[in-house]
Amino acid sequence: MMLQLLLVSGLSLVSALVVSPVCPAPRAAVALAPAACCGVRMDEAAEAAAAPPAEPVDDFTEDLLDALAADEVPLSSMETQAVFVKSENPDEVLEPRVAYTNFQSVEEMRQKYRLHASDTGSAQVQIAVLTARIQYMTAHMQKNKKDYASLRGLTAMVVRRRKLLEYLLREDLDEFNRITSELNIRTNQLMKPKLQGARGRRT
Repeated sequence: MMLQLLLVSGLSLVSALVVSPVCPAPRAAVALAPAACCGVRMDEAAEAAAAPPAEPVDDFTEDLLDALAADEVPLSSMETQAVFVKSENPDEVLEPRVAYTNFQSVEEMRQKYRLHASDTGSAQVQIAVLTARIQYMTAHMQKNKKDYASLRGLTAMVVRRRKLLEYLLREDLDEFNRITSELNIRTNQLMKPKLQGARGRRT
């Protein structure tokens, strides 16, 4: 008997359902011990009816998502064609971007100083290309004085060009003079004799 009571109370706590005892009958048994009921009926319908109606949650996000989903039109179903707007002055010529002009100047140098049709790595071509890139980076550094990362790259390009010029000075003096005069490269430091030992320039 006690076991049935514990089972019924545990079941009612766990399931959170309304538990009502159902006794089949004799009045004396009910009067003596209501725990002597032999059946248990769970009344879910009674619980649902007794609970107050749940208020609708005012969720702004849900409403917003629904509105966006309703307004969204896939691109494939759009009937209107793209509209291209023309300039009021058709003779106006837009200035090319600085990076594009830099690319063009590098290509011109490569075409001008190459030794044969597929030459991209001779000392003359490398010096000419580096000169074009140094001019571009110098103009950039004049506008952006605190761009230290670009300054590091500019310094590396100057050092590389100097080493190539030193190589050309050792190997072919006429070509060295021609390239430096055409590209307006100063050669004062290059023509000085190098100091030997600890006082020499570190390259």
